Amino acid sequence: MPRPLSSIAVVEKNKVATDSVWHLLLEITIPGVGTPVRIAYDNEIVTWRSVQWQPFPFELGEIGEESKGEIPQVELRVSNVTRVMEGYIQQYDYHTKVNGFTPITCSIFVVNSKNLASGTPEVEHLFELKNIKTNAEWATFVLGASNPFNLRFPAKRLLKNHCAHAFKDAWCKYAGAETSCDKTLTRCRALLNSANYGGFPGVGYGGLRLA
Repeated sequence: MPRPLSSIAVVEKNKVATDSVWHLLLEITIPGVGTPVRIAYDNEIVTWRSVQWQPFPFELGEIGEESKGEIPQVELRVSNVTRVMEGYIQQYDYHTKVNGFTPITCSIFVVNSKNLASGTPEVEHLFELKNIKTNAEWATFVLGASNPFNLRFPAKRLLKNHCAHAFKDAWCKYAGAETSCDKTLTRCRALLNSANYGGFPGVGYGGLRLA
């Protein structure tokens, strides 16, 4: 199925010679890292959507379209020579241990230099991190689309000794100096915060409880 392009992009694409540039941009949102990583496959800063996309080396595999219902995957390699990406991954690992799993997401945009005033990209893809490995040269991400069959159903479970809240979120309400919680009722009582405990001590043991 053909992808719709802006009128400016169509004109630039059909020119025999053009001075416009097609920018490939990545926005990597890493839980635990305050600001998304925004980088451009370019040799200069690209300003789009009122933010700056920093030039940074990366390689992106071919993004295909599956005809048999498979979940598409693509390999992304981001330079790790300076160890910047490895530092982000370590922050994400700590965040996951404290707050539970939240996926890293990667948005891929293609924009034209003659149409940067528009906040709508010519091409856009959204992927989630499926696997990652690093070495001295590259941080390699295997990206895939979200799979609805992996979603928990039903969405809520009644757990006896595991709090459903993220530590220090609006439901937890803990505002003290401690920096970690193992989500048990014992720990919640030790923090004098059991009134906001997100587990269900009264459900008992054994069997399955759905809500």
